[in-house]
Amino acid sequence: MLPELKAVPARRAAAHGRPERSDTVEGFERSTGFADDEVREVFGALQELLSQTREGIAPRRQAPANAMPISTSDLMRLLSHLQQRAPIQAPSDVDLRAQLEHLLTRASAKSGRVRVVGEVDEDVINLVSMLFEFILDDRSLPDSLKALIARLQIPMLKVAVLDKTFFSRGSHPARRLLNEIAAAALGWGEHDSNQRDSLYQKIEQVVQRLLNDFTDDPAIFSELLADFLAFTGDERRRSELLEQRTRDAEEGSARAEMARREVEQALNERLLGRTLPEVVVRLLREAWSKVMMLTCLKHGTDSQQWQSALATMDELIWSVEPHDNPEARLRLLELVPGLLKALREGMASAAFDPFSTSEFFSQLEALHVQAFQRFKRAIPDVERSATTDSDEVQRSALSAIGLELPLLDLQPEEESSISAMVEIVEEIVLEAPGQPRSEPQDEPVLADDDESLLYVDSLRVGSWVEFQEDDEHKLRCKLAAIIKPTGKYIFVNRTGMKVLEKTRMGLAVEFRRNAVRLLDDALLFDRALESVIGNLRRLKGA
Repeated sequence: MLPELKAVPARRAAAHGRPERSDTVEGFERSTGFADDEVREVFGALQELLSQTREGIAPRRQAPANAMPISTSDLMRLLSHLQQRAPIQAPSDVDLRAQLEHLLTRASAKSGRVRVVGEVDEDVINLVSMLFEFILDDRSLPDSLKALIARLQIPMLKVAVLDKTFFSRGSHPARRLLNEIAAAALGWGEHDSNQRDSLYQKIEQVVQRLLNDFTDDPAIFSELLADFLAFTGDERRRSELLEQRTRDAEEGSARAEMARREVEQALNERLLGRTLPEVVVRLLREAWSKVMMLTCLKHGTDSQQWQSALATMDELIWSVEPHDNPEARLRLLELVPGLLKALREGMASAAFDPFSTSEFFSQLEALHVQAFQRFKRAIPDVERSATTDSDEVQRSALSAIGLELPLLDLQPEEESSISAMVEIVEEIVLEAPGQPRSEPQDEPVLADDDESLLYVDSLRVGSWVEFQEDDEHKLRCKLAAIIKPTGKYIFVNRTGMKVLEKTRMGLAVEFRRNAVRLLDDALLFDRALESVIGNLRRLKGA
């Protein structure tokens, strides 16, 4: 291997869709001036860079003048020999050049003449070695899958020996296969069971098939690529379906949370600091709050329906408060029928429990009768006889809306038992059914221009990240959604299942303390080639 060549910083993936080829690679190709029908010139340009930096990366062995370069076909036979004897778990530090040197030494001893690898083939070996050095050092690939990909080095080298367009043609089947394997492996976690995980097994099958069956016909790469794409396509469709369901559920939960906040605000604005009949407070908290939540979710806070729900709440509160002016009696008489109707219809639309509804209305009717009784007792005796006709009208009106006439004769002690009063001194907090309200977590507050916060703001949906859960465990997941109303960042695993949620600030703090890092999902081969070209150019300029 070539320890002098270290990976350059990886390029960020394209913002949308499939990652594009790197700017460095594309610029390199443009600078050499080749078109699609002249892609072989790319290898020539790479050879030129290698020739100018050869002593810095892989000095040629001093061979005697009579040394005989082996043919490409002989090299292929040697590589096939190594391929068939590749260990099940190839270590990442395998020195392919040293292995070839060992075989050539044996061949030289048998023939009595020094055999060496030809210069062109040696350049191919060096380039592929440098590419795999980057690949096996890439932090975006899980270690367990790196061991599988390491076993592809010899098959990929054989392809490059046979077809130099391997280095320049992005559509090359072998190159695409490597890229697709790396892309699929991005979300694979080390905690996944190798034996039971379908992705791991599929990659293992691909690797083993190449090691067993690939001799010198590159067509096998096209076959394996098509099969692997079909496999990952099925997995992607299943994960996208579950991911969409996750997003829908989170967005629905966010809308419910926002509606809950709106209702809480409306209730607290009207109730906090007031003293009201206990039954009315319960009706508003337990029943009418649900009506308002549904109204907010269906129609929004700018709708006429929302304003009507607020007006009904205001009228209910006014109807049970004490009033001294005579005009209030007439207003109450006019108000009650429409108020009761609005309350009944609203609670029915929210499918509120009928038994509880009946109980609420029974007590509410008693409260309204109390109000009329207070008005009656407040009239001076000299005026009482003049109100007889009015009382009859009142009784008729009350009877028409369903109030029990005997209640008009309630005694003061009965009134007190019905109208137990409570003072609202604490803010009302509502909970969604089946979704206990989570307490806000204290977290550091970063400045608006903090680098970590700006980095979070640059994240795109679809980005893969890795969280360092503890010293031994890491969690790989994809940003599936940013729920703007609640500020939540929702992460899913490669199957589309939700595994984590973070606030914007909480995620920034994680980045700041290096507990999370972004995984580069750009094409693996392009990133590797970008690194090789960059390092060769730096060595040339050194």
